[in-house]
Amino acid sequence: MKEIERITEESFRPFGTLIEFPQGETEDFYIVETEEEQPWRLAVFRYRSHSIRTIERHPASKESFEPMSGVTLLLAAEFETPEDYHVFLLDRPVCLKKNTWHQVLALSEEAKVKITENLQVESVFYQLPQKIRPLIG
Repeated sequence: MKEIERITEESFRPFGTLIEFPQGETEDFYIVETEEEQPWRLAVFRYRSHSIRTIERHPASKESFEPMSGVTLLLAAEFETPEDYHVFLLDRPVCLKKNTWHQVLALSEEAKVKITENLQVESVFYQLPQKIRPLIG
């Protein structure tokens, strides 16, 4: 298992954007990401997976992950290198770029995230060479 990284603007830049108000923003409403080609949807995803073997990507949709409950790890990899994934503690909302390989794991018994994505989502799956199971110290 790879080292768990903290999500920062710099560490997450290759995979997407942080969902937050930028410093110095004076408006009370700030649009972080928008997609005009296709409508988006919001969803709540509940999961109990403590290991994974498959990751996915969406060629035509960005996707946000916003932690709601439980403790979540987010695996993310750039399009060209799905096996060179990063493992993030999902402790703040993020928005993945289109075609970013990803998957979530629960460190707690159960976890929930809020997801925003296109209404119709094409998913492409990739089988990792071995099962990913986090090492909990």
